[in-house]
Amino acid sequence: MSDRIIELASIKLAEGKTEHELIKASEVFQEQFLSGQDGFVRRDLVRKEDGTYMDIILWESRTHADAIFEKAQKSEAVGQYFSLMDFNPENMTEGVEHCGLLKSFSAG
Repeated sequence: MSDRIIELASIKLAEGKTEHELIKASEVFQEQFLSGQDGFVRRDLVRKEDGTYMDIILWESRTHADAIFEKAQKSEAVGQYFSLMDFNPENMTEGVEHCGLLKSFSAG
């Protein structure tokens, strides 16, 4: 077993925002903020069958995942990404889950 953590963040678009805008802002978020963070491993942005989205981020540890939350609140790229989402600004962690990674499998 590893210390790696998968962060699952549910995303619902704000009124009038589009998937195209979400993808573009997601790319900026990745390039200008997330890529350089300690403990970041990988990230996938997915569309769920109900039309909402989910950001799936793999971290080296829960400590890394928690530390990034503080930094994110000060980032313009993060702010632009979050501005496309319908969420409660009083509870930024609503819709976010952290799951321990037990084992990974891949093709081959």
